[in-house]
Amino acid sequence: MRKITPLLIALLLSAAGIAQDSFFVHTATAPTISSDLTWIDHPDLNDNPDADIVISHSWNPPGSAGVYNTNNSGLFYSPGQGQWGIYNENGSAMIEGSSYNVYIGNGTDVYVHIADIANQGSIDSYTVLNHPDINNNPDAIITLTTYYNPSSLRNDKTYGLWYDDGDNRWNIYAEDLDAIPLDSAFFISIEGTTTTSAKHVATAGNISGNYTVISHPLLDGDPEARFVFTHNWGASGDATNVIVDEVMGAWYTGSNWAIYTEDLSDFPVNAQFNLKIYDAVLSVDDTVVEGLTYAPNPTQDIVSFSASTPIEQVEIFNVLGQKVMTLEGTNNSLQADLSGLNVGQYFAKVQSGVSIQTVKLIRN
Repeated sequence: MRKITPLLIALLLSAAGIAQDSFFVHTATAPTISSDLTWIDHPDLNDNPDADIVISHSWNPPGSAGVYNTNNSGLFYSPGQGQWGIYNENGSAMIEGSSYNVYIGNGTDVYVHIADIANQGSIDSYTVLNHPDINNNPDAIITLTTYYNPSSLRNDKTYGLWYDDGDNRWNIYAEDLDAIPLDSAFFISIEGTTTTSAKHVATAGNISGNYTVISHPLLDGDPEARFVFTHNWGASGDATNVIVDEVMGAWYTGSNWAIYTEDLSDFPVNAQFNLKIYDAVLSVDDTVVEGLTYAPNPTQDIVSFSASTPIEQVEIFNVLGQKVMTLEGTNNSLQADLSGLNVGQYFAKVQSGVSIQTVKLIRN
């Protein structure tokens, strides 16, 4: 499990309930099941048809003995019920005891995509995404979930993502390579400020039968970790160009999290997956430092911070929660030199007066 420095403990504990509420586990129990659906009861989702959500099946979260669901899952909102539900796209009965990691978007990192004729790809099994944060970005990390409401369509297919380096756009594709039903809807999750994104590649060394073991500091040794994931085929010519027409879920092995095939079929070598992971550091409910900007980000060396009020301190932490740098200031601007740090993700805790704001930095 990731270690958190003492300076972060109080801040994290004070916000843990708030942060985890946006990334939680839902289990389908007899009282929540209605035919092919399980109703979610959550204060941020109830009576909120405009919520943006992504989900992944979780086989054995704490308290679960481990339950499979071999069906593709989607999301549905009932205006009459005033609740969101997770449902089996093929209409089969919801599996009692099955569990799901649920992430509620923070307003900027999840949006709805409609697969209409205007954005149909080069063949009808593709639909082209168009968003400024992922266009021209082959390294973008995206996850998705099918969504019933906008067009009242079931969409019983397994989906993945691929990057078209001809027009520099990401595409959703049907893993069976058959046509995507026109007007199908998807929740699309892109990289945000309150979660950490990662990629995992299934190799011969981390595959065992029907699962591939993930190694990540936010997941290792933590049975309560939460993440959602989507298959990423990659760009043409990548070693990870593998079709994965399988329903998949996540399970905890006792030491690591893994992605597995629900039908127990052998896991495909070289398949790549995008992960969106709950992060206690980034999910802290900070105050906002007025006028805070920081650039460039990503950077190779210098990051310049500026604010409307004097910046008194900037502390830099790595993904293990270890403080690697402290900078003191008295002016409205301050520079941090990251050139001596390893390539990767870092978190900057910026203090101005009584306001403290945590932001993610990337050194490349």
